[in-house]
Amino acid sequence: MKKLIYILFSVLLTVCSNVLLSACSDEPSVAPGHADGVPMRFEATVIDAPHSRATVLDVHDNYITHDFKVGDSFGLFIIDGDGNFVTLIDGHNAKNIKLTTPDGKAWNLNSDIKEVVHKSGYKYVAYYPYSESFNGCNSVGDIMALLTAPPIDQSSQQATDWMYTAATAPGTNAVTVLEFVHRYAKIDIYNSFTQDHNNNWDTKFPYTKTVDENGVEHYRYIVDAASPTTMSVHGTYSIGNDLTGIKQFTYDFDDVAIENGRHSIVYTYRMDERCAVDLGLPSGIRWSPINLGTETASYMDEAAIAAAGNMLGPRLAWGELLPKDTYNYASYINDPYNETASSLLPADIAGTVYDPAKQYWGGHWTLPNATDLQEFIDNTEIVKTETVYSSELGTEITKTTFRSKINGKEITLLANGYAFNSSVTQNAYMFYMSSTRSGYAYCAILTNNTSLKTSSTYRYLGFNIRPVLKELYTYTYADKKSIIVSNINDLAVDLGITKTVTEGGESVTYKLLWSPFNYGVEAKTNLLTYNAKPIDENAFIDKCYLLQGMRLCWGATEEPEYFDTAEYKSSAIAAKYNYNNTASTDLDTRDLQQEDDIVRLNWPDGWCIPTAKDLQLLVNNTTITKETIDGHTWFRLTASNGNSIIIPGTGYIDDNKDKEKKEVWGSETYLQSSTIGLPGSKPTLYALRISSASKGSLANTAGRPTGLMVRPVRYVRVE
Repeated sequence: MKKLIYILFSVLLTVCSNVLLSACSDEPSVAPGHADGVPMRFEATVIDAPHSRATVLDVHDNYITHDFKVGDSFGLFIIDGDGNFVTLIDGHNAKNIKLTTPDGKAWNLNSDIKEVVHKSGYKYVAYYPYSESFNGCNSVGDIMALLTAPPIDQSSQQATDWMYTAATAPGTNAVTVLEFVHRYAKIDIYNSFTQDHNNNWDTKFPYTKTVDENGVEHYRYIVDAASPTTMSVHGTYSIGNDLTGIKQFTYDFDDVAIENGRHSIVYTYRMDERCAVDLGLPSGIRWSPINLGTETASYMDEAAIAAAGNMLGPRLAWGELLPKDTYNYASYINDPYNETASSLLPADIAGTVYDPAKQYWGGHWTLPNATDLQEFIDNTEIVKTETVYSSELGTEITKTTFRSKINGKEITLLANGYAFNSSVTQNAYMFYMSSTRSGYAYCAILTNNTSLKTSSTYRYLGFNIRPVLKELYTYTYADKKSIIVSNINDLAVDLGITKTVTEGGESVTYKLLWSPFNYGVEAKTNLLTYNAKPIDENAFIDKCYLLQGMRLCWGATEEPEYFDTAEYKSSAIAAKYNYNNTASTDLDTRDLQQEDDIVRLNWPDGWCIPTAKDLQLLVNNTTITKETIDGHTWFRLTASNGNSIIIPGTGYIDDNKDKEKKEVWGSETYLQSSTIGLPGSKPTLYALRISSASKGSLANTAGRPTGLMVRPVRYVRVE
């Protein structure tokens, strides 16, 4: 297998945006004598000086686009004919004028100034990104003095990328081109081989290291290299384990040329991820244009990819990393009929040490799973078949072109057969490996044997591999919570329940609308997509319906690691609400104050933890039936209007400090109220109990330290 490091320097980074500063027609040229000035329009261009690359490297010159992102801004200064900054326009501050892009393309003035005009002798200077710290600048020298090195800690991978322009005279047709150049060199190194990886990179430059969700190491340098300097990149890594065999690799590159005015990106991947084909698939997964093992030792341009598109590459058995002479049970690393069940390989080897795509290409490359294969089948169509000669098989084979039904992009696959014992058979058909195990002895494959489909066959056979690119993106709790909060009012379920209360001496009627799921389900939902695919909010909400939600003790505003009566007894919340309550409480009393009601704190106005009376009205006005979903007990509460909500059987958790914390399912459920329970020697609350043996009832002695679920209710006033 060939090793490869790509060092990519941008020679010319060009972003042209029509920066429209006023709604005016272009003048044929700038008129120096124009009394009121000529309204200006700007185009921004990012220019990098030519570079001298390291002679020891096989480097492919490539453009790296600097796309402005939504919300990006740059600062603009106007220099008058005497060389001074213009300070006022129409009585408004004219220094450090902020221009912002709402879409990464167009630009708008983000200041009190309505338009920027050109007058005789005016020039312009700008910098990126905008900062209010430049407000006090009185000269170009002041601006340059503030373009200081960004912080060493770039762990967010959002490094400040200072760029600036020289003083620029206006162009013709009232268009001025602002040419930005980089103040520093930013070097990003992505190392995908984290198994026993050691790097020996230059320490004379400070850098920040982070590791992403896929285990890919990110190293970021910010270097002031006004004069060309060099850095060195060395490292060792290994792949495999005792089953697959361990293989070691090294990389050694000296004198990598670094200079201000470019982005330098160093890959230690052996297949450039930019080569992946985006077929517009719903998952966001991108497919490699070539088979594993057909890549070259240098950057693959279109011609190289086209040539490799006729090559099959090595054949591997499922879970193995090295090709071999014989493919059968006797030579396989894991005979499912002779080995114990505990020694079986994982049900899905994607991203593991048994995944050849991940191990050899690294980065975000992986084997496709069975679902990925089906997605490919469902979203492509065959548009061409042709015959090509395979030097590896010494015969002609069929090459099939697939076109995306979504975006029209194309990809080719080869008829390849599979290896059995010491020969290749069935080479009239395609057989491509997936990461999915299907039964003890089988794995899922993509084949067109009789028809294009996913099928299963023996894992010990030798298959070619077509990797896919899956850059995992996991949505944070805050992301998921915002989806719930923004949609919860529309999701509220009307069960036809109302109640009338006295407020300020008058009777007020409220309709009670119920949440379709327990509070905090978003915290339990594993929401991820590939390649930053936009979130499908409906799919996310559908997942939330069948989850338990957060388990909370009474008055808690976050989910605890465990439940402990002694700790609760000494807590501030217990003291605040009188641990040993002695007074009786009306069922409709909202004892839990707003600052301790997790629903009122985090959901829109009107949502809250229900009172005991609310829960009683819920069971009195619905019919309860028991259902089994995924082997667990659920209770459906159906109203006379036909609407219903479904509640999981979660039981309760008492003291579990010394026990393993796990999801608890049961044959009954308890839901918290905001109402304190009957007086006694223990802290109690009213809770709704639903069991398989009876209709729901109001329990009056549930423990406040106990872990119970919350089903929010929304109060909507009936006018």
